[in-house]
Amino acid sequence: MLKFIYIILAVFLISSCSSSDFEFDPGACPRAAIMSGSETSQFNGLKIELNRTVMICDYNIKRKKIDFNIGIIGDIINQDQLSVKEIQLPVFIAFVGPNDVVIDKWSKNNIIKVKNKKITSFSIGIENLKSDIMEGRTGSSYKVLIGIQK
Repeated sequence: MLKFIYIILAVFLISSCSSSDFEFDPGACPRAAIMSGSETSQFNGLKIELNRTVMICDYNIKRKKIDFNIGIIGDIINQDQLSVKEIQLPVFIAFVGPNDVVIDKWSKNNIIKVKNKKITSFSIGIENLKSDIMEGRTGSSYKVLIGIQK
């Protein structure tokens, strides 16, 4: 009889320690990168360079979504006499999943003020991007590719 009570107590303790509310943690944000490491384009006699990216994200596991914001840092190199005060820079963003499958893509136009200097640094913030994720995949299974839309 005492053995029976110990077995019931052990089963009760083991079952109470386990949690049925286990939530998968996808880990860190996916890597955000410029398409070719760094990208250069010409606009109105100006050379545009994309140099670095930063990204913050938030996973919604129950809805299988990721919400993220991206920052892009670059330079405008003035090769001639300044002819424009601002340029419109179209940026391409792709959320890429396993096996290099494009899950979502966006094109965002950004207005950048050009200073009358040889090199003007700029930063662009792109917020509230949302995409689908697959259950059981970690953040390293995905990547965000950024480039200048041509």
